[in-house]
Amino acid sequence: MPVASHLKFVLASFLLGTAGLNAVLFWMARRQVIEGYPDFTIFYAASLMVRRGQAAQLYDNQLQWQTEREFAQVARTKEGQLPYNHPPFEVLPFLPLTYVSYLRAYGLWLLVNLLLLAGSLRALGPPLPALFSIPWLPYLAALSFFPVAVTLMQGQDSILLLSLYVLVFLALESGKDFRGGMLLGLGLFKFQLVLPFALVLLIGRRWRVVGGMLVTGIGVGALSLALVGWNELLYYPHYVWQVNAQAAKRVIAPGNMPNLRGLIAGWHGGTAASRGVNAVILAVSVLALAWAAGCWDASAPKHRQSWRSGFSLAIVVTFLVSYHGYTQDMSILLLPLLLLFDQLLSGRVDERGWGHDLEICLLLMFFSPIYMVLALHYQHLNLFALVLVALARPLARLTKASERLDSLSAAP
Repeated sequence: MPVASHLKFVLASFLLGTAGLNAVLFWMARRQVIEGYPDFTIFYAASLMVRRGQAAQLYDNQLQWQTEREFAQVARTKEGQLPYNHPPFEVLPFLPLTYVSYLRAYGLWLLVNLLLLAGSLRALGPPLPALFSIPWLPYLAALSFFPVAVTLMQGQDSILLLSLYVLVFLALESGKDFRGGMLLGLGLFKFQLVLPFALVLLIGRRWRVVGGMLVTGIGVGALSLALVGWNELLYYPHYVWQVNAQAAKRVIAPGNMPNLRGLIAGWHGGTAASRGVNAVILAVSVLALAWAAGCWDASAPKHRQSWRSGFSLAIVVTFLVSYHGYTQDMSILLLPLLLLFDQLLSGRVDERGWGHDLEICLLLMFFSPIYMVLALHYQHLNLFALVLVALARPLARLTKASERLDSLSAAP
């Protein structure tokens, strides 16, 4: 018991320290928030355009810039246009916020994000008893996770995607595949962080998940069509690709993308990657997805701990292969980290070497100064992809080891 109390004290001190550091960064950025620098600008501007009947021009750069300057003149004069490159249907949850001022809307969306985060953690309570045996741990861990702090500060939508992934996890583990697929389809507003995971499930032959996702995909596609019309909807893929090709505009910066794209192509400054480099990124991404699918038996979970480890691995690899992924997008990794926390606290992780590797990776994932130094000082957060690669390997081994342990415990 004294040892356990000591460990709790160390853990609480570490997480409180990182959460406090995140809060200090938020406080230091308050002036930029008021002036309209956060990413929330694009959601507010796009929704404002739709409310004004300008949906058919949603991806008009000039109109976007003019709209953004109405409430973020200082930021947009200095930085230029911040493009809205999300699917049309994503403006819907932001539409009600356009009836109040930008700053009030930002505050309301911050509150929504905090409620989503709290609700997601509460939903994970029953399936993660070891983690929630320390009631404060999951909530403090969430606030100390730097990507979550960045999402809150930027007014981004990544916590919404995290909440959907939590619901997908609960649905798939309980065998409700079609529901899980429909929930996954709702996350297509960040399709680069959903489609790779869906591909792993497809390889794992969870057909009902794919079917549910297709149904939702058709639904959000129809909503997008109703909002912007055929011309703008068909133009959208070209617009996204065009934005991705304009690395010099500081909107696309692979050097600060902690994924495979950043690790491979994040060394060219403001120039776009060549076709050869993109071909390498594609090849490595395909191999990574095939490896994750081979490690994880994505069918109905016969061995719970093994299935959870494979699920975690699939999410980590999904982020690694995402072509567009920044710090805030790493918020979805909070779910596999909490699953891993639960396994470590329940004593189900083999400590022979790679078990300690998992603990080191967990420590690095929650150590805010690493993110700050790499992103803010060196502008090379792409190096953090090495931590994710290092996390993926022992997760794959844990998937196999947990399967053996579960089989032994189930034997008569």
